[in-house]
Amino acid sequence: MDILQLYNKEKVINSVFRKKYNYKDENIFYKQVLELICEINELAYETKCFKYWKNEKQSSAEITIPEFADCLMITLCFCDLAQMEIINLPELKENNLVKVFIELNKLASSITIDLDKDILLKILAYLVEVSKLLGYSEEEILKYCNEKMDKTLEMISK
Repeated sequence: MDILQLYNKEKVINSVFRKKYNYKDENIFYKQVLELICEINELAYETKCFKYWKNEKQSSAEITIPEFADCLMITLCFCDLAQMEIINLPELKENNLVKVFIELNKLASSITIDLDKDILLKILAYLVEVSKLLGYSEEEILKYCNEKMDKTLEMISK
């Protein structure tokens, strides 16, 4: 997945947000952390991967990929705030979607204002793993992320 293309676009979005909001304000920071946690769980909910008592199919890709895009975008926002380079993501080999979502929740909950770069890289790696487990193509991910980013830029530039 071409995360760097999305990361560069997220940096542009963040530069506009920085002009409007004080990202050094802890209240705003922790709202962003909560946003990531909520987005991860919205994606988990739409996959229905935890519903062992039902044979319910996961929501369509048209519903799950935008949720995935939200997770990826807020994570890239944190990467930008940490002024980090995204070079090598840790390699993961977890094929249990439920375990991946639990780990994502743990990692997102552990984000603190000092923005540990290792935690952010692990979150990105787990998100890449989610995309593989859900069978998303790189083209689908880029399409939905770019659409969401374009809408966000349009909204905040007004």
